[in-house]
Amino acid sequence: MTNENAILALLESKEAEANAEAEWIAEWVEANQHPLLAGMLDTDAATLLGEINADQAAQLNQAIYLLMVTGDKFSLMGLLQQLMDKGLAELAQTAWNDHVAQLHDAMSDEQWEQYQQRAAA
Repeated sequence: MTNENAILALLESKEAEANAEAEWIAEWVEANQHPLLAGMLDTDAATLLGEINADQAAQLNQAIYLLMVTGDKFSLMGLLQQLMDKGLAELAQTAWNDHVAQLHDAMSDEQWEQYQQRAAA
């Protein structure tokens, strides 16, 4: 295999791995939206909303203001959905990392070394 072919193969495998991770996270978020709202996860929607940053808090305050002044509930509903999706995506990333760790535990040391070398390339 030429260097160019080897590099292309590595890039393709990294892209495939990134795609697999993104797909896994999207599926995890979708599967855990209802359990989050039902209180069946280790966290709840209020906790996720309590972890927003200053910019998100300003947006949330604005959406609450619009609800109170104009009755516009759609801004608030849309923002709440975005914030919960973002929080779930962060939880999903942690779950993905745990998933990869479990795969590592199932691999031999030699297989893990090959995986690390490929990931670092």
